[in-house]
Amino acid sequence: MVSLAAPTVSLEALRAVPLFADVDEDEARWLRGESAFLELAPGEWLGQEGDPASFHVILEGELRVTKRVAGVDTLVTVFHTGEFFGEVPLLLGQSLLASSRALTRCRLMRLTTHAFWRMLAECPTANREILGKMAERSRMLQSISLQQEKLASLGTLAAGLAHELNNPVSAVMRGVRELAARLRELPALALSLDCRAMSAPKVRALEAGLAPEPTPSAPLDRGDAEDALARWLEQRGVEDAWVLAPDLVESGLPLARLEAELDSLTGEVLKGTLRWVAATRGISRLLEEVGQAGGRIASLVNSARAYTYLDEAPLQRVDVHEGLESTLAVLAHRLRGVSVERDYDRSLPPITAYGTELNQVWTSLIENAADAIKEHGGGTLRLRTRRDCDQVVVEVWDDGPGIPEDVLPRIFDPFFTTKGVGEGTGLGLSITHRVVSLLHKGELSVTSKPGETCFQVRLPLELGTDAFVPGPARPRPHVARARPEPEALRGA
Repeated sequence: MVSLAAPTVSLEALRAVPLFADVDEDEARWLRGESAFLELAPGEWLGQEGDPASFHVILEGELRVTKRVAGVDTLVTVFHTGEFFGEVPLLLGQSLLASSRALTRCRLMRLTTHAFWRMLAECPTANREILGKMAERSRMLQSISLQQEKLASLGTLAAGLAHELNNPVSAVMRGVRELAARLRELPALALSLDCRAMSAPKVRALEAGLAPEPTPSAPLDRGDAEDALARWLEQRGVEDAWVLAPDLVESGLPLARLEAELDSLTGEVLKGTLRWVAATRGISRLLEEVGQAGGRIASLVNSARAYTYLDEAPLQRVDVHEGLESTLAVLAHRLRGVSVERDYDRSLPPITAYGTELNQVWTSLIENAADAIKEHGGGTLRLRTRRDCDQVVVEVWDDGPGIPEDVLPRIFDPFFTTKGVGEGTGLGLSITHRVVSLLHKGELSVTSKPGETCFQVRLPLELGTDAFVPGPARPRPHVARARPEPEALRGA
């Protein structure tokens, strides 16, 4: 529990703090009167992320500042004696962006909000110091969160691939095990056939002539087919017919064809022939399944390569449709229960863009839309592309609950998030906006009402070599005015 301390700080000690070094005696006395003095024991929390913001000066001790991102507490910095903090959320009009905890015994000075704003207005030296520190700390927080966003993007890709690869890999492994078992049976079956009245050419001709038919999909139909085939086999003197019948049905050998083709065979000859045919058919079926699973794996790997533009130059010719489709493939596990509609203008030419960064734009917008749809209990995601003069327009629509009117103007602001504490950095859409506007010289806007939200991305067809040089931002509705260095956006 934070304890309040008596204001025992002398005016000289107060002016020893760098921030108050130039204040006169009257101003120092006023600041002391407008402040509360706190004491913290080691390990004690001063404030948690999401709490109301306030401005503090450390008179003695050290504070550890952390920010929770994706469930992980990330160290932001450690504040020491004489340093101040809390100006960033106050100036942004937000709650605390990070949590702070005492590393040692701490004595702090907390200014009232009124005193903080008056100090900014009437003290030029403090004004410059506070605004300079704010810019520095904002860049530091953005840098940390940018790295977390990159890791989150990598985690999204890895989770998506792991989820989608699980089924085809399992199919391959299962097919390999069953193939091994079938292949072990073939020598004995072949030897058994050699001892029978049927010649090898006749058996091969029989196997080739019995074209497999689709296996009944309904459990009841499948059970009926197995029962009928088992009864026919028993009538013809085949032992353990109930064991052989399911394999024959699985191999696509219907009773009607067996009656027509194998009417002359009985007993062990019939059983050996059918086991050999079922085994060879089973091997062919398993090879087909393994081939399909391998094709699915190759498709997923190609989607991952397309998503990351692996081994390609940063600036390249990009088909926006391929980028959208590879993003949908990577995010397939996040889109369960979401209906995806496509309204593509396939006549659009490729554009000049940074492929990896552009795919992260699609990832951010599609993930946000999917989250809104699932929050609403399910719905539709619609992707639309079209051309507008020398620009390509990509729109991401969803029929979720919409963005509240009071949130809409700040949706692209740095550190602004509507998610719970620790669930988002507040930089996802901010980074997305800057990748579009600064890196690609495009525009990102949003319109929203209940049941209809649309994020619209406008990109130039051609991107010049001066893409990293900041230019004047064109005004768009609900667009933040943050202007970071474009180099910081590479790989964001």
